[in-house]
Amino acid sequence: MSLLPNSPGARADSLSMQADDSMQKIFFRRSLITIGGALFMMLFFSVVFFFLVVRGAERTVVPVIVDEELVNALIMLQERELYPRLHVKYTGNPSDRGKVIAQDPNPGLYVKAGRRVNIVVSQGAIADQVEDYVGFTLTELRAHLASLFSTYTPLMVIREPVTYVYNDAAEGTILSQSPPPGTPLGEPVDLILVVSRGVQDRSVIMPDFRNDTAETAMKSLAQFPLSFFFVEDDVPPEGSVIRITSQSPAPQSQISPDDAVNLRYRRPASWPDGYRYGQFDYTMPHYPVSVSLKVIIREIDSEERELFSMPHSGGRLTFPYLLPEGAFVILIVNEEEEYRHAVASEQ
Repeated sequence: MSLLPNSPGARADSLSMQADDSMQKIFFRRSLITIGGALFMMLFFSVVFFFLVVRGAERTVVPVIVDEELVNALIMLQERELYPRLHVKYTGNPSDRGKVIAQDPNPGLYVKAGRRVNIVVSQGAIADQVEDYVGFTLTELRAHLASLFSTYTPLMVIREPVTYVYNDAAEGTILSQSPPPGTPLGEPVDLILVVSRGVQDRSVIMPDFRNDTAETAMKSLAQFPLSFFFVEDDVPPEGSVIRITSQSPAPQSQISPDDAVNLRYRRPASWPDGYRYGQFDYTMPHYPVSVSLKVIIREIDSEERELFSMPHSGGRLTFPYLLPEGAFVILIVNEEEEYRHAVASEQ
């Protein structure tokens, strides 16, 4: 049977139901707080993790590694937790070999640790020493050097004019070179070459130098080229210039370029004030092949002039001169000074 609304049992049931409802509300609120707290913590740690990821690695400064040896450059990058990406290339300078010649990023920039740094390392020059060119033809050598240094500053250049000599080797064949094979290439060098002229047309018709001046005779002989010796003739001095009195071989005779010409001359009787008469006399080494010989006259307050130039196999060289006091007679062999003779104020 049902209880009366105002009966004691009805009031007890009502109070019990109210208590149960209050407990459910408290449990619900606690559940919401717990779930909310968990969501907040998840959100908090997510935000923290996000900013840690965004912050990333520590920042560092890119060092200067250009001109450093490769090993030193790698150590410098490692100390800053930077990682290299290597590239290699030839340069025109042998001394650059193994050095860093470029880098990216540039030094001084702030970057994140772990960044890749591109570095270019030199393999040096494409040629680091002089090769052996004896036996090459001059044409072959020119083509070889052109291909070798097509994109770089040439480290070897053939010095002109090239010295040609008569030889049994085929025409155009290189007989000797300077500098010798194996010479290191640090800076550009001149290749001084002696090249075969071949064996054709070796005979020479001896010109007539009698009554020519000594200087005229020397210039003519250098054109053939023929080695020569000058000897003062035992005749009375005459005039104010040095003139040829006799010669051997005789004029119009047929001789070989390997033969030497002997010229006798008359000593001058007088010369201008401040000038001196004398004879240049120097013995060069005997060369296996002809060298480039040049004789220069250098006078005070005057531009130097070339007396003659020619291929020469070495040995004794003599000729007379009439030059101002203080002048120099300079002997140049393969473009380097070999000997210097001073014209003294008194003979």
